[in-house]
Amino acid sequence: MSSAQHLAQIRVQTAGFWCEGYIVVPRPGGYKGRVNDILNSSEQFIALTDVTLHERHQGAEEKPISYDVLLLRKDEIQYVVPLD
Repeated sequence: MSSAQHLAQIRVQTAGFWCEGYIVVPRPGGYKGRVNDILNSSEQFIALTDVTLHERHQGAEEKPISYDVLLLRKDEIQYVVPLD
């Protein structure tokens, strides 16, 4: 990763799960340097790394699932919370 990028930790909520992971944000402090800019881009998917995924089934007591990389279709996102 170049010095013109940084990792932003986020929490993402969808209809079926919520997860926490990291997204690469280019040009911190500059043009397209915010998580919001990535979410508003024309790309259909976002890539999250070091992801912990929690199912949202009612009454589910399952352990979270870990992924190195998760490609998430932006249409499925209900909300995103920046954690750092």
